Amino acid sequence: MKPWLWLRVAAVLQALVTVGHNLATLSTKPRHGAKEQAVFDAMRGFQFNIMGAMRSTWDFYRGYQFLTTVTLVLMVALLWLLSNMSRKAPREATPLVLAILIAQLFNEIISWQFFFAGPGVMGGLTALCLAVALAGLYHADQPVLAAQ
Repeated sequence: MKPWLWLRVAAVLQALVTVGHNLATLSTKPRHGAKEQAVFDAMRGFQFNIMGAMRSTWDFYRGYQFLTTVTLVLMVALLWLLSNMSRKAPREATPLVLAILIAQLFNEIISWQFFFAGPGVMGGLTALCLAVALAGLYHADQPVLAAQ
């Protein structure tokens, strides 16, 4: 398969991760009972001044959830755009795909360490697609040896 196709598959996988992330985090209603509600209440209740603004741990928790969504959507767009770029300019696309692959590998470590199998598996599949695309881009950039 061509590198552009692997990048499109990676984009679709990231889109699925984005949907899953939002389905799991957009609701602020606790799903695990009274103890989870107590944690949410404590996070909302602890207010502190940070750089002139009063914020709670809950504000940071929710803010990072939304930042993650924005970053995931950006990644979907970048992968899709890179799939187009890889057709016309594989040499220019290669370092960008490499940078995203490295970031994805670090995301994998974080996902398995702090979350659960869903993000880990999807992230692993995305990393695999990126690695295959990168190999294809590297191959496309190599000069063809003349037959002797």
